[in-house]
Amino acid sequence: MSDSAEDTRPSPGAQDDIPVDDLIRLTREFTRRITNQDRQRLALDLRASGHQRTIQTAAPIPLQQFFSGEIDLDSELADRFLHAPLMAHVRFTARPGAPLRHQATAVFSCQDDSMLMSIDAPPVQGQDASLEITFSLLSALALRFRLSPLLETDRRRWLDLMRRESGIAFLWTRERWEAPYVIFVVREGFARVYAFSPHGFEAAARMTPDMVQVMVNWLGSLWFPDAQAERDTAPQPPSPDWERPPASPRRAPPAHPDAPEDQWDDDGSEPSADNLEW
Repeated sequence: MSDSAEDTRPSPGAQDDIPVDDLIRLTREFTRRITNQDRQRLALDLRASGHQRTIQTAAPIPLQQFFSGEIDLDSELADRFLHAPLMAHVRFTARPGAPLRHQATAVFSCQDDSMLMSIDAPPVQGQDASLEITFSLLSALALRFRLSPLLETDRRRWLDLMRRESGIAFLWTRERWEAPYVIFVVREGFARVYAFSPHGFEAAARMTPDMVQVMVNWLGSLWFPDAQAERDTAPQPPSPDWERPPASPRRAPPAHPDAPEDQWDDDGSEPSADNLEW
């Protein structure tokens, strides 16, 4: 970039002087840009597994609408599971870092324990791993979603995507929607978790930023113990203010785009499935 190029990055502390309406607009633009990047990344995933030709015929309707630009997937799922319980506590059946014989389990719960989300992680077999995510309601009803096999490359990328403050990350096998899969929507550290089964079962929960970090670090230590150990001991310098999403103003409306076109590129082009990099 030449010296004469205009630097549009806000200076540190500049967000304090931005009007509320401008903060909302900037947050929506940031969300739209991240969503578009995630959509393009998912398109590459579908091409790698050979599902690009069947996305508009065999995939679940919400996914078809998302890739064709008809809906904002975040808003659509949030409206469908409007009162998903908030997971704010966690306990482990085995101490993190202890030798793993059969499987490790993390049990996330809401304040009154009426809803539990359990993640069972058996030992990694070769390059593949598996997870079982179970949603239990009032100790009477449970829905279990088994994800297997999860390839090493997919697991590494999912961990990286889940460490962002905002974004959409799919955790699924190479069978994609033909097997159980989970969608994580992260906004300002909070996460909404949506689990789907090809048999028509669905479940959802929300997670606080602390619980998201605990889950990601725990799975990272199980899947890639050496890399997680290096990450835990390495210093983490704070990111410059311009690399962070605009801070949401207090008592402002939700900073999610209302119109479907808000989730696409900023170049003004009409969103279309033909524009995806299949």
